[in-house]
Amino acid sequence: MADSHEKSEAGAPAAGGGSGKLMMGLLGLNMVVMIAVAVVLFLGQKKAAQQASLDQVAEGAHAEAAAGEHGAPAAAAGGEHGGGGGGHGGGKAEPVVDPNAAKFFALGDFTANLSGPASAHYVKLTVNFEISKDADEEEMKARKPQFRDKVISLLNAKKPDDLQSADGRNYLKEEIKTVANTFVKKGKVEGVYFSAFVIN
Repeated sequence: MADSHEKSEAGAPAAGGGSGKLMMGLLGLNMVVMIAVAVVLFLGQKKAAQQASLDQVAEGAHAEAAAGEHGAPAAAAGGEHGGGGGGHGGGKAEPVVDPNAAKFFALGDFTANLSGPASAHYVKLTVNFEISKDADEEEMKARKPQFRDKVISLLNAKKPDDLQSADGRNYLKEEIKTVANTFVKKGKVEGVYFSAFVIN
């Protein structure tokens, strides 16, 4: 009896040591996982910082190119008068907006059934408006559902043969422009462009 009691007391430290080793192993594994997560986060932030600096370099190169195209006479004039390039704004070129640049409004993608006896044909296209300089983009956005409804109605009335030729597509553009301008109160739609056009 005493023998078995001594054996169970002797076995207790061995069992406790095994569970201690298991706890130490789990803690070690936990530490390794935490270090790995920290390294991944650190490398991700470092990569994002490098990307941001690359974007800044690209913007700087673009600004320098713009300054080279538009600011060279001003810099030369400053040099003649002994200014040495001090100028306004410390040499930073302001972005130049071309006043003649076209303004566009994306009407979006369309898929519509075409007219015909079998009505198995459909057209997929992407429509973009060129709008006048005085057009209100907020108004264009507000009227987008009206524009889209009229474009779908025009497409549903077309037969596949109507849209096969360039003349047919140009006529559709004119129809869309005319209908769109009936809604616009400020400015106007000056042109209609298809950036994708597929008939099936």
